[in-house]
Amino acid sequence: MRTIHAKLLFDNPQDIGILKNLMRRWSSAYRYAYKRLLEGVNEKVLRPELMKLFGLNSLYSVGAIQKAQALISSRKELGRSLRKVIFGGRKLFKQLQKKHINGKKYEELKRKWKEKREGNLYSRGQAHFKGNLNLRIEVKENGLFLRINTDRRKYIYARISAGKREKEIKAIAFSGKAYSVEINLENGNYYAKFTIEEEFPPIEITKAYGVIGIDLNAFPEHMAWAET
Repeated sequence: MRTIHAKLLFDNPQDIGILKNLMRRWSSAYRYAYKRLLEGVNEKVLRPELMKLFGLNSLYSVGAIQKAQALISSRKELGRSLRKVIFGGRKLFKQLQKKHINGKKYEELKRKWKEKREGNLYSRGQAHFKGNLNLRIEVKENGLFLRINTDRRKYIYARISAGKREKEIKAIAFSGKAYSVEINLENGNYYAKFTIEEEFPPIEITKAYGVIGIDLNAFPEHMAWAET
């Protein structure tokens, strides 16, 4: 998998409020999905629940479930408790509990906690849609944009800023292949991660006729050779 990071810029300030509301609902659906999966609820039952409770379309709901499943798998691999997850970060949560922190410092910690807890959005790519139906890269004459589906084909647009890596993002857009997009809010700025699965060329050189190992490190004028 190859992931490219970019910053999102908005020409219309009202669009930021629309996106923030969508991210808050998706983040809530993600936390809800995690708890329901631990209860043993089936994905087919959970998806319509998320759509109804949080006003998300089917693909956003599936994305919330997939992210929750990934978190469960990760914690199992690391041997960590599945019941003690703190969305927003354990470190920030413990800092907010300290009684001696107040004023501007407390408000700053609270803002960071809220961003990590509520400032997330994810949609997985779909091959049959040749890209990503919810979060779609669009190449226009005046730049590179991310089209964000906010509600039943109601879209807002964010300008993609990635410097030299914009060429790679354009290549993803023109590839016609599925790509996943994740948006995160950090320090008041919006960032996107574009992830696509790379295809490697078929293997032509194999071990079918044996292997030769060569060592040229020895000095002076020596070469070691091992053949199987």
